[in-house]
Amino acid sequence: MTHSIQIKNTDALSLLDTFDNNTVDLILTDPPYIISKDSGMNKHYDQVKENEEKGGGNMKSDTDWIEFKKNLKKPQDELDADKGKGWSKENYLQYGSILGKKYATQTYYGKWDEEFTLEQLDNIVEQYYKKLRKGGTVIIWFDFWKITPLCDILQKHKFKQLRIIEWVKTNPQPINSSVNYLSNAREIAILAVKGGKPTFNSKYDKGIYEYPMAAGKYKVHPTQKNVNLFKELIKKHSNENDIVVDTFLGGGTTALACLESNRNFVGCEIDPLYFDKIKHYSNIH
Repeated sequence: MTHSIQIKNTDALSLLDTFDNNTVDLILTDPPYIISKDSGMNKHYDQVKENEEKGGGNMKSDTDWIEFKKNLKKPQDELDADKGKGWSKENYLQYGSILGKKYATQTYYGKWDEEFTLEQLDNIVEQYYKKLRKGGTVIIWFDFWKITPLCDILQKHKFKQLRIIEWVKTNPQPINSSVNYLSNAREIAILAVKGGKPTFNSKYDKGIYEYPMAAGKYKVHPTQKNVNLFKELIKKHSNENDIVVDTFLGGGTTALACLESNRNFVGCEIDPLYFDKIKHYSNIH
């Protein structure tokens, strides 16, 4: 049987308006986490990018390097040579960071994150409840520190059986890895049900999943999730030929997972740049 995979360049509420009430089996989505912020790392990243685009020389001088070493309590040999931790004079001169450009991760993810609000999410969750069938499930990935507001929103709109799903990344970015626990080693989703008995093709399940982060040529979005992770979730919380929806498609993970799991899929991505990238690498139209 041929399954329908549809992606649209529109916003969440506009997509949900195209569905009749009580018709969707599963909503699996990854809305903006509302975590963009102005930081020194953003400014550093922008400076590196501008310097490279202009084809300029080093960002820092040898004098800067000497002064930097005076103020940093690290053995000189670790700062002068790479000993497996990435410390190097070359990294500092070129990127302004002893860890190199690789670790200069931004905390600004674009307007789609910066301009998103909990009020918008509230309005969208209200429509999720209307469009899901009785016993339908919604899974929402969200910022760990905003899980309580998300749960409040779900309960406000009469969702039941709230559960936590945890993704433990097997290849987290080593940001500040020698300072404290890795801050990006896991992500959290909240599962909720619209009354009735949900589809759950599993038993004695802890809801903890270990998968690597998306990488390489198939990573087209900064917060893209692992396809195999989503395939496992889709197979547990829906059946073949069911209708799965994602209103924040991002890198297209949910669409690909449904394509490989014999589910019908409808999703949207509001950003035309990412929408075109999804079509290009996945051959989904």
